[in-house]
Amino acid sequence: MITIRVLYFVLALALFTVVLLAVGLYYFVRAQRRKKYPYGKWEDILKRLTIVDRDSIEMIARDFTVESGRAGAQAVGPDLDPSEIWDLVGGMRGLEELEKNCEALVDLVFYVQQWYPEALLLAEQLRQSTREIQWRVARLKGAEKAGHLKDWFPEAAQRVVVQYLSMTHKVLALYERGGYPGLSELQRTL
Repeated sequence: MITIRVLYFVLALALFTVVLLAVGLYYFVRAQRRKKYPYGKWEDILKRLTIVDRDSIEMIARDFTVESGRAGAQAVGPDLDPSEIWDLVGGMRGLEELEKNCEALVDLVFYVQQWYPEALLLAEQLRQSTREIQWRVARLKGAEKAGHLKDWFPEAAQRVVVQYLSMTHKVLALYERGGYPGLSELQRTL
């Protein structure tokens, strides 16, 4: 004869088994999705990108290449002063957004690597550039805490912007060369 205690025990055991199976199924489906999309889905990676003012970024980069005398630089440039750079970039918040975008750019290249294994080299180059940008932004945060941001911001911000612009050009070139879907959406976002 089944007593009420035995009935409660069987119900609790059944409930525990169902919960255990549900948790196991959840992690199994999650692992399968990660195996299929190791760097996330295209839409999720694209959502992580923050839209930045491309014209401002290009103006700052052009000014930096003119000042540093790099190859292909024109003799006449905008010659921006530090307050203009601060406004065009969006201050420290703008640099932090560029830093986050760099991480998403690396993931976009890793996403392409599923079909184009040679993209690994570009992904590693972008990862190194991202680390350098993170280092520069961290230095600027330290300078901000020490009260020396005015001295460090213009040059460091320009270097971050130039590197970010170079990264976006490389990612767009990779997508154009491979003819991957979503190029137009990526161009609009970047």
